[in-house]
Amino acid sequence: MGIAFQIWRAGPLDASRVLAADVFDDPAMELATARFLGTHGLADRRNILLVADLGGRSVGFASGTVLDHPDKPRNLFVQELGVNEDAQRRGIARALLVAMRAEGRALGCEVTWVLTEADNATARATYATTGAAETTGVVMYEWSEAATD
Repeated sequence: MGIAFQIWRAGPLDASRVLAADVFDDPAMELATARFLGTHGLADRRNILLVADLGGRSVGFASGTVLDHPDKPRNLFVQELGVNEDAQRRGIARALLVAMRAEGRALGCEVTWVLTEADNATARATYATTGAAETTGVVMYEWSEAATD
């Protein structure tokens, strides 16, 4: 029998745990973490960061943001989902997505959506097995807003 994992929602008072978690593509940045989680001890309920712990260490995460628009229902954009390679194939990614969607529903979201690369077969399989319907024909554009002095 494998070791059970736990999923917890990070809040403003968890910044040090988030900064120490080795689950992101790059090390978490202090200011970005504070902005995402909320400042002065006040949680930003629009931003959701779920972390999965296994055997006393963080091994995965899902981040999302609640979006509102005047002509659309409230929706949850899943920004990222990741599980460390040595903790994969244990149901952690699926559990993180289930928990993320539950958080969104609790905040009044009627739709949850995510983007991934067309060649990311693992992500696409994960989303498909959790009941997501694939949308085709969508193209993403990106602008760099970095200073160009």
